[in-house]
Amino acid sequence: MANRENGLKRAIPALSTAISNALNRARNLVIDLLPGERPRLLVIELSGSYPARRPKLKLFSVATVMGAKREQSQEELADIVSTLIATPWLDGVVLRLAELHVDVATAYALRSQIERLKAGGKRVVVTTSDLNTVSYYLASAADEIVAPEGAMLWVHGSAITATFMADALERFGVRFEKLAIDEYKNAGDQLALSEMSEPQRRQYDALLDSVEASYVAAVGSGRDRPGEEVLDWIDRGVTSAQSAFDLGMIDRVAYEDEFLSEKHQPYASAARFLPARTRADGGGRVAVVSLEGNIVPGKSRRSPIPVPIFGERLAGSETLVRALRAVGRDPSTKAIVFHVDSGGGSAVASDLIWREVKLLAQRMPVVAVMGQLAASGGYYVLTHATRVLAAPATITGSIGVLMAKLVLEEFNARYGLNPETLKRGRYAGMLGSARPWDDAERDLVERSNREVYRRFVDRVASGRNMTVERVNEIGRGRIWSGASALELGLVDEIGDVHVAVERAKELAGLDREAPVWNVHAPQKLLLPADGDPRVVLRAWAPLLSEPVLLMHEAALNFD
Repeated sequence: MANRENGLKRAIPALSTAISNALNRARNLVIDLLPGERPRLLVIELSGSYPARRPKLKLFSVATVMGAKREQSQEELADIVSTLIATPWLDGVVLRLAELHVDVATAYALRSQIERLKAGGKRVVVTTSDLNTVSYYLASAADEIVAPEGAMLWVHGSAITATFMADALERFGVRFEKLAIDEYKNAGDQLALSEMSEPQRRQYDALLDSVEASYVAAVGSGRDRPGEEVLDWIDRGVTSAQSAFDLGMIDRVAYEDEFLSEKHQPYASAARFLPARTRADGGGRVAVVSLEGNIVPGKSRRSPIPVPIFGERLAGSETLVRALRAVGRDPSTKAIVFHVDSGGGSAVASDLIWREVKLLAQRMPVVAVMGQLAASGGYYVLTHATRVLAAPATITGSIGVLMAKLVLEEFNARYGLNPETLKRGRYAGMLGSARPWDDAERDLVERSNREVYRRFVDRVASGRNMTVERVNEIGRGRIWSGASALELGLVDEIGDVHVAVERAKELAGLDREAPVWNVHAPQKLLLPADGDPRVVLRAWAPLLSEPVLLMHEAALNFD
């Protein structure tokens, strides 16, 4: 019976691929007969936030009803680029950057697609009226950059800002008590401290240095200019398109009507002429599983209101484990891409997901790829992947642990509140906010932290083939850029989800055109009712009640 079910599971994806290929071959035959001149130059708009994978198709959604346009994903853009490369009559592409809102890791992925187009023999021109640090990083990979005279330029570098609230909380009689391993584990410092600690300042400076070096190298390579010149552009504070042209930052100052002609056709109008791609009929497929948001026990969910520090999405261990197990049971799955974009969260939930990834990696290739952030618990879960990829500016590492709580002792006294606790057990009620930890409780917290930290270090040492001493040396809660993590051995390669899929196929011995399927783990959305704050509390209860956290909260901003 089991063999029959497995055979059916194998047959369904293969049959689906065969039907799709047959339709695409028939479509290509029809395309060859279509009348009309094939445009040699296409115009494609890049806009939105570009999520990594194609979102699950919904027959009904509020956004659809309101007329919102569905955002294109990195996956879909990569498919378009593959099609354009394979189109013999196409000479080049003009990319219009408009309302592009992407983080630096996503910009790296989009930039890689421009480089693919160029390597495929297509000339790429980028035009935009808004060049900031991130969009310029993207545009610099093109053969030519064109901007109108009135373009806004804001290429000023990167920054990290942390606002410390301990003094503000003290005014209300509130204190944030935190114990962490080790000196670089800065999650919660904004609530616990009045100013940035020296270890935090050191690691942020190192992160900015690494990101700047990667940025300068990429832009310099794309523009064929030395790094010193790129740094000079940034520090000059260039504000006009003409100044940017004079310095060599862009290639032409022109409005679209001055350089676009009838030879340039919108992608949508030319799509009917583009050949359809076929996939390999047999041999299996690659599954892509995404972990996005802070890691919590239970099911994945989305908060109706983004919460400062925590964000909006919660990646539940139960949901992720079920998704990974389902992928592992599918006989057509020959490799897995595990996409992680998370600052961590619950130590227990992270460990449960880690275990499932480890078991899968013993049976088939598991290629982990990081998004903008894969730190603390977000790094923990992927330590035993077969291969690990990151973008140059990905924030990763943060191998450390913390336990913290708010202390309202003075607040209660100031405002006439008198909490009384009856308990059984020496440590009962120690996580309550009525009082700070006493010496014995602090010893217990520190012991618990040491146990979790040792386990974290052991996971990294085993998965990354390092000594425990070496992991502790580069751990201690410290964050690293993806580029630095590559040098340290925490990752294996610089790349994005597209590259991760290619690596997974190579490791599994699959054809380059083998099919890929996205595993969409359901996310329960808690809808607010008349602004009821309990809805938000319900959404975040799994993380707020977790005593031990593997978490990092830094964000890298480009000005």
